[in-house]
Amino acid sequence: MENFKTTIVYRYKTGLYVNLTNRCPTACSFCVKNSWKMDYRGSNLDLGGVEPSPAEIIALAKEQWAAQPFDEFVFCGYGEPTMRLEALLATARLIRNSRADPIPRNIRIRLNTNGLANAVWGRNVVPEMKGLIDSVHVSLNTSDPAQWAAIMRPMAPWAATGFEKVKEFIREASLLLPETFASAVEGNGVDIEKFTALARQLGAEPRVRPRLEAEAGQ
Repeated sequence: MENFKTTIVYRYKTGLYVNLTNRCPTACSFCVKNSWKMDYRGSNLDLGGVEPSPAEIIALAKEQWAAQPFDEFVFCGYGEPTMRLEALLATARLIRNSRADPIPRNIRIRLNTNGLANAVWGRNVVPEMKGLIDSVHVSLNTSDPAQWAAIMRPMAPWAATGFEKVKEFIREASLLLPETFASAVEGNGVDIEKFTALARQLGAEPRVRPRLEAEAGQ
């Protein structure tokens, strides 16, 4: 039953990805975690409510590095990483403070997020990421707030102000972090030209990505 073992860190291309939590403030229309039954390319990302500690993540990352070095360390799983903001920052801090040897302290650290962290935590959390996160990829998806709500399907506490909070997060990240991308998923009836203009207005590099179901092998 090895295939059913919970996966905390997993490989994709040249990166090591961290499955920090299954909790999320949105139920995105394009999310595959339900249709894929919490499986991602052979890895079971269902944490079963037991979330890994920073020390556990780093120990597993060290094992992966010993087996084969990776190019970047990515917070991205079947959940929103910033729901566990303190654990996220603590994990990145262990790497930056040379507490994850032999993983280099200057390895590229990326965050994939829906951009709702400021709304969830009630403060601007981007300054706390400075010096820890090299690249942030924010799932913006559209320039229209009503369409954003339809695509992202945010939970009630964040539905009314969520779109503005995501834009705020992107704007702050573009000012404080080395690299900020705003992404949109293909096939949602989005005006890509307007999305691109908004992303650039916020200071981010626009990125349009295919739906995961469209990728080969799925």
